[in-house]
Amino acid sequence: MESIKNWWAEASSRDQLAIVILGIAIAIYTLYVGVLSSFTDMRVEQERRVEAQKNAYERVKNLAAELDSIQNGNDFNDGGSSVEKNVQSSIAQNGLRVSGFDASGRSGIRVRFETVDYEKLLAWLYDLEISQGLRLKDVTIAGLSDPGLVSASVLIQKN
Repeated sequence: MESIKNWWAEASSRDQLAIVILGIAIAIYTLYVGVLSSFTDMRVEQERRVEAQKNAYERVKNLAAELDSIQNGNDFNDGGSSVEKNVQSSIAQNGLRVSGFDASGRSGIRVRFETVDYEKLLAWLYDLEISQGLRLKDVTIAGLSDPGLVSASVLIQKN
C-alpha cells in the first residue's frame, strides 16, 4: 500500500486527474450495467406483459360479444321448426349428405350420416355449436375403411 501512495505522490497532477476521471467513469459504468440496465430490462418485460394482457382482453371481449350475439340472436321461441331449418341450411352450406333426419320435439333433432368426410363433419359441428348456438347432446362417430371418411349420428338440441 505504501508503494501505491508513493507512486500517487510522484505522479503529475495531469496523471492524477486522468486516473480520478477514469475511476469515476468505471464506477458509473458499473452502476449502469449492474443496476440501471436491469431496471430497463424489467421495464421492457412489463411492457411486453401489458401488451399480452391487452391482446388477451381483446380476445375475451370479442368472444363475449360473439357469445352474447349467439345467445340473443338465436333465441328459438317458435318451436323446433326454426331449429330444423337452421340445421338443414347448415348441412347444405357445409356440403354434407344426410342419410337420416329425425325431428323429435323435446329430445331434439337426430341427424345421421353413413359416409361423410371427417373434416367437413367437424366444421359442421363447429358451425352448429359456435355460430348457431345449438347444443350437441350426443355425438357418435365411427371410422370407416376409407381414410378420412366416417359414419356419424348427432343429437342436436336448443340451448
